[in-house]
Amino acid sequence: MTVVMAKHVFPKQLSDLPNEVLLQILGYLDVSDLLSTSRTSHQFRRLSLAPILQRLRLRQTRAILPPMLTSPSRPSLADLIRRSIFLTNTTVVSRKLARNLVSIRLARRLAARPSAEALVERCVLPPECVPGKGMDGGGMVAPALVARKRAVERERVKDGLRRWVDSVWRGEVRTREEGVRKWEEHVGIGRVWRMRRFWERVGGSGSPQQRRGSF
Repeated sequence: MTVVMAKHVFPKQLSDLPNEVLLQILGYLDVSDLLSTSRTSHQFRRLSLAPILQRLRLRQTRAILPPMLTSPSRPSLADLIRRSIFLTNTTVVSRKLARNLVSIRLARRLAARPSAEALVERCVLPPECVPGKGMDGGGMVAPALVARKRAVERERVKDGLRRWVDSVWRGEVRTREEGVRKWEEHVGIGRVWRMRRFWERVGGSGSPQQRRGSF
Protein backbone atom coordinates (compact mmCIF):
# COMPACT_ATOMS: atom_id res chain seq x y z
CA MET A 1 0.00 0.00 0.00
CA THR A 2 1.46 3.30 -1.11
CA VAL A 3 0.78 6.47 0.85
CA VAL A 4 1.13 9.73 -1.09
CA MET A 5 1.90 12.75 1.09
CA ALA A 6 0.34 15.98 -0.04
CA LYS A 7 2.86 18.70 -0.68
CA HIS A 8 1.82 22.18 0.38
CA VAL A 9 3.04 25.00 -1.84
CA PHE A 10 3.10 28.36 -0.08
CA PRO A 11 2.75 31.51 -2.20
CA LYS A 12 5.95 33.50 -2.59
CA GLN A 13 4.26 36.82 -3.32
CA LEU A 14 0.90 38.49 -2.91
CA SER A 15 -0.19 37.95 -6.50
CA ASP A 16 0.09 34.17 -6.02
CA LEU A 17 -2.88 34.16 -3.64
CA PRO A 18 -6.31 33.15 -4.96
CA ASN A 19 -8.50 35.91 -6.35
CA GLU A 20 -11.09 35.33 -3.62
CA VAL A 21 -8.51 36.12 -0.93
CA LEU A 22 -7.22 39.13 -2.86
CA LEU A 23 -10.75 40.51 -3.17
CA GLN A 24 -11.20 40.23 0.59
CA ILE A 25 -7.92 42.10 1.14
CA LEU A 26 -8.75 44.82 -1.39
CA GLY A 27 -12.12 45.33 0.25
CA TYR A 28 -10.46 46.83 3.36
CA LEU A 29 -8.37 49.38 1.47
CA ASP A 30 -9.24 53.05 1.18
CA VAL A 31 -10.00 54.56 -2.19
CA SER A 32 -6.54 56.14 -2.54
CA ASP A 33 -4.80 52.91 -1.52
CA LEU A 34 -6.98 50.90 -3.88
CA LEU A 35 -6.08 53.27 -6.73
CA SER A 36 -2.36 52.91 -6.00
CA THR A 37 -2.68 49.12 -5.82
CA SER A 38 -4.51 48.97 -9.15
CA ARG A 39 -1.54 50.65 -10.84
CA THR A 40 0.96 47.99 -9.78
CA SER A 41 -0.07 45.19 -12.15
CA HIS A 42 -2.75 44.12 -14.61
CA GLN A 43 -4.07 41.51 -12.18
CA PHE A 44 -4.70 44.03 -9.40
CA ARG A 45 -6.22 46.45 -11.88
CA ARG A 46 -8.67 43.79 -13.08
CA LEU A 47 -9.57 42.87 -9.50
CA SER A 48 -9.95 46.52 -8.47
CA LEU A 49 -12.46 47.09 -11.27
CA ALA A 50 -14.43 43.92 -10.54
CA PRO A 51 -18.14 44.62 -9.76
CA ILE A 52 -18.14 42.10 -6.91
CA LEU A 53 -15.45 44.14 -5.14
CA GLN A 54 -17.52 47.32 -5.43
CA ARG A 55 -20.59 45.55 -3.99
CA LEU A 56 -18.45 44.19 -1.16
CA ARG A 57 -17.12 47.64 -0.33
CA LEU A 58 -20.61 49.16 -0.39
CA ARG A 59 -21.87 46.43 1.94
CA GLN A 60 -19.02 47.07 4.38
CA THR A 61 -19.64 50.83 4.22
CA ARG A 62 -23.33 50.37 5.05
CA ALA A 63 -22.33 48.25 8.02
CA ILE A 64 -19.73 50.59 9.55
CA LEU A 65 -21.08 54.04 8.59
CA PRO A 66 -24.15 54.30 10.93
CA PRO A 67 -22.16 53.55 14.12
CA MET A 68 -19.54 56.09 13.09
CA LEU A 69 -22.17 58.77 12.47
CA THR A 70 -23.79 58.22 15.87
CA SER A 71 -20.51 57.88 17.77
CA PRO A 72 -20.09 60.27 20.74
CA SER A 73 -16.50 60.99 19.68
CA ARG A 74 -17.68 62.40 16.35
CA PRO A 75 -17.28 66.21 16.35
CA SER A 76 -20.41 68.29 16.16
CA LEU A 77 -21.38 70.56 13.29
CA ALA A 78 -20.27 73.63 15.25
CA ASP A 79 -16.82 72.10 15.76
CA LEU A 80 -16.54 71.30 12.06
CA ILE A 81 -17.48 74.88 11.18
CA ARG A 82 -14.99 76.28 13.70
CA ARG A 83 -12.22 74.09 12.23
CA SER A 84 -13.13 75.23 8.69
CA ILE A 85 -13.90 71.64 7.71
CA PHE A 86 -17.56 72.33 6.97
CA LEU A 87 -18.14 75.59 5.09
CA THR A 88 -21.52 77.26 5.22
CA ASN A 89 -22.82 79.65 2.58
CA THR A 90 -21.98 82.60 4.81
CA THR A 91 -18.39 81.40 5.17
CA VAL A 92 -18.00 80.96 1.42
CA VAL A 93 -19.39 84.44 0.70
CA SER A 94 -17.20 86.07 3.37
CA ARG A 95 -14.09 84.39 1.98
CA LYS A 96 -14.93 85.55 -1.52
CA LEU A 97 -15.44 89.13 -0.29
CA ALA A 98 -12.11 89.01 1.57
CA ARG A 99 -10.31 87.88 -1.59
CA ASN A 100 -11.96 90.66 -3.58
CA LEU A 101 -10.92 93.27 -1.02
CA VAL A 102 -7.33 92.04 -1.08
CA SER A 103 -7.32 92.17 -4.89
CA ILE A 104 -8.65 95.75 -4.88
CA ARG A 105 -6.07 96.91 -2.32
CA LEU A 106 -3.26 95.24 -4.21
CA ALA A 107 -4.36 96.80 -7.51
CA ARG A 108 -4.46 100.27 -5.93
CA ARG A 109 -1.01 99.87 -4.40
CA LEU A 110 0.43 98.61 -7.67
CA ALA A 111 -1.10 101.57 -9.53
CA ALA A 112 0.32 104.05 -6.99
CA ARG A 113 3.85 102.66 -6.96
CA PRO A 114 6.66 104.62 -8.69
CA SER A 115 7.66 103.79 -12.21
CA ALA A 116 10.74 101.78 -13.09
CA GLU A 117 12.55 104.94 -14.26
CA ALA A 118 11.93 106.62 -10.90
CA LEU A 119 13.19 103.56 -9.04
CA VAL A 120 16.33 103.58 -11.18
CA GLU A 121 16.91 107.26 -10.38
CA ARG A 122 16.52 106.46 -6.66
CA CYS A 123 19.06 103.62 -7.05
CA VAL A 124 16.44 101.09 -5.98
CA LEU A 125 16.63 99.17 -9.26
CA PRO A 126 19.70 98.70 -11.46
CA PRO A 127 19.72 100.54 -14.82
CA GLU A 128 19.49 97.24 -16.69
CA CYS A 129 15.88 96.88 -15.54
CA VAL A 130 14.79 99.78 -17.79
CA PRO A 131 15.03 99.37 -21.59
CA GLY A 132 17.74 101.56 -23.11
CA LYS A 133 19.35 102.60 -19.81
CA GLY A 134 21.69 99.67 -19.34
CA MET A 135 25.37 99.65 -20.15
CA ASP A 136 24.78 97.57 -23.27
CA GLY A 137 21.60 99.45 -24.25
CA GLY A 138 19.62 96.23 -24.52
CA GLY A 139 16.15 95.31 -23.39
CA MET A 140 14.72 95.06 -19.90
CA VAL A 141 16.33 92.52 -17.58
CA ALA A 142 14.84 91.16 -14.37
CA PRO A 143 16.52 92.37 -11.14
CA ALA A 144 17.35 88.81 -10.11
CA LEU A 145 19.17 88.22 -13.41
CA VAL A 146 21.02 91.52 -13.02
CA ALA A 147 22.20 90.50 -9.56
CA ARG A 148 23.31 87.11 -10.86
CA LYS A 149 25.13 88.75 -13.79
CA ARG A 150 26.95 91.15 -11.49
CA ALA A 151 27.90 88.30 -9.17
CA VAL A 152 29.39 86.42 -12.14
CA GLU A 153 31.29 89.54 -13.21
CA ARG A 154 32.65 90.03 -9.68
CA GLU A 155 33.82 86.44 -9.57
CA ARG A 156 35.47 86.89 -12.96
CA VAL A 157 37.30 90.02 -11.74
CA LYS A 158 38.35 88.20 -8.57
CA ASP A 159 39.76 85.32 -10.61
CA GLY A 160 41.69 87.75 -12.83
CA LEU A 161 43.10 89.62 -9.85
CA ARG A 162 43.98 86.35 -8.16
CA ARG A 163 45.90 85.14 -11.23
CA TRP A 164 47.64 88.50 -11.63
CA VAL A 165 48.68 88.66 -7.98
CA ASP A 166 49.84 85.06 -8.14
CA SER A 167 52.00 85.70 -11.21
CA VAL A 168 53.44 88.94 -9.81
CA TRP A 169 54.14 87.35 -6.46
CA ARG A 170 55.84 84.38 -8.04
CA GLY A 171 57.99 86.67 -10.19
CA GLU A 172 58.90 88.78 -7.17
CA VAL A 173 59.80 85.72 -5.13
CA ARG A 174 61.85 84.32 -8.00
CA THR A 175 63.71 87.64 -8.40
CA ARG A 176 64.42 87.84 -4.68
CA GLU A 177 65.65 84.27 -4.54
CA GLU A 178 67.94 84.89 -7.50
CA GLY A 179 69.32 88.06 -5.87
CA VAL A 180 69.91 86.32 -2.56
CA ARG A 181 71.65 83.43 -4.31
CA LYS A 182 73.95 85.77 -6.23
CA TRP A 183 74.72 87.75 -3.10
CA GLU A 184 75.56 84.57 -1.17
CA GLU A 185 77.80 83.37 -3.99
CA HIS A 186 79.54 86.74 -4.12
CA VAL A 187 80.06 87.16 -0.37
CA GLY A 188 80.30 83.53 0.71
CA ILE A 189 78.25 82.56 3.69
CA GLY A 190 78.84 79.52 5.84
CA ARG A 191 81.53 76.86 6.10
CA VAL A 192 79.65 74.43 3.88
CA TRP A 193 79.52 76.91 1.03
CA ARG A 194 83.27 77.61 1.30
CA MET A 195 84.08 73.89 1.35
CA ARG A 196 81.89 73.33 -1.69
CA ARG A 197 83.59 76.13 -3.57
CA PHE A 198 87.02 74.76 -2.55
CA TRP A 199 86.29 71.29 -3.87
CA GLU A 200 84.81 72.77 -7.03
CA ARG A 201 88.08 74.64 -7.64
CA VAL A 202 90.12 71.54 -6.84
CA GLY A 203 88.04 69.40 -9.15
CA GLY A 204 88.09 72.01 -11.91
CA SER A 205 91.86 72.62 -11.76
CA GLY A 206 94.25 69.94 -13.09
CA SER A 207 97.65 69.53 -14.72
CA PRO A 208 97.98 69.81 -18.49
CA GLN A 209 99.09 66.14 -18.61
CA GLN A 210 95.86 65.09 -16.87
CA ARG A 211 93.84 67.20 -19.26
CA ARG A 212 95.60 65.72 -22.31
CA GLY A 213 95.20 62.19 -20.88
CA SER A 214 91.52 62.68 -20.49
CA PHE A 215 91.09 63.07 -24.28
